[in-house]
Amino acid sequence: MNFKMPKKGVIIAAAVVVLVALIAWSGFYRVGQGEEALVLTFGKVTDKNGPGLYWHVPFVQRVISESITQIHTCEYGFRTTSQGSMGRPSTYMDETDEGVMLTNDNSIVALEAIYQYTIRDVEQYTFDVDDPEGTLQLAFEAVIRRNIQNRSLDDALLNKEEIEQEVLPDFQKLIDSYDMGVKINNVRIQNITVPSDVASAYEDVNNAMNEKTKRLDEAERYKNNVLPTARSNAYLMTAEAEAYRAETVAAAQADVAAFNAIYEEYKSAPEIMRTRLLIETLENVLSSSGRLYIVDGETTRLLNLSDIPADVASAAVAGGDQQ
Repeated sequence: MNFKMPKKGVIIAAAVVVLVALIAWSGFYRVGQGEEALVLTFGKVTDKNGPGLYWHVPFVQRVISESITQIHTCEYGFRTTSQGSMGRPSTYMDETDEGVMLTNDNSIVALEAIYQYTIRDVEQYTFDVDDPEGTLQLAFEAVIRRNIQNRSLDDALLNKEEIEQEVLPDFQKLIDSYDMGVKINNVRIQNITVPSDVASAYEDVNNAMNEKTKRLDEAERYKNNVLPTARSNAYLMTAEAEAYRAETVAAAQADVAAFNAIYEEYKSAPEIMRTRLLIETLENVLSSSGRLYIVDGETTRLLNLSDIPADVASAAVAGGDQQ
């Protein structure tokens, strides 16, 4: 039996056919459910395809496919070092430089958070930003730090849900300004704590603030006890002063009236009034004196008025005055 070798031209033709068939076969590609594919011709996007089977020109066109439904989770302030399994929990590592930030009262907090996003425009995500994940991380850091810096320490520690609700729209707005083709689905604050390095100092501050509050309460109670008494005493002293003023004014007015009455009598009979006033004055003086010295020429006599009846003494004084 004679076996003839194929001619060289036939072999080459067959090889070319096989090569073309292989190239043509390699040009087929499938876009999975929830994915979007970009067809690049010499580096330029010439087509976008959804789920299905397609063909492109090998070596001339290139296909980039990304899921537009997959949720990507990014960590901030910590990193997962190993995933947990049955009987073994996940392990984490703190990113201190990333998560430590200041509040508006110059307090330090350590924040741990996650955010989740999906790609909604593959072309923008792939070509409009050089490092999408790094850009997302920096944008989230800018938004979360601005939010924390507008809060006090207590506000930041107690209102995680409020922070999440405020950060999410701000984060999305900032990402939209970059034209990244990304939708932020969720922001979750895992933990906000005071760093262990400064926890003791914060405890001292809290104790001081509690002591301040206690002292203020004591001062308030003291004020509430003292002020009513002081007001009552002030009211009583004012009332007494008013009564004294009224009494003094009335007495002064009575004295003035008596003086005016005497003055009127004095004007009608001056000599008689002078004698009367002298006698009344001597009566007042002598009634409070136990001894009386009468100087008559060179003789000094000591009279004990207690031995002389008052009417006799008065008469003697009156007689002496007449002489």
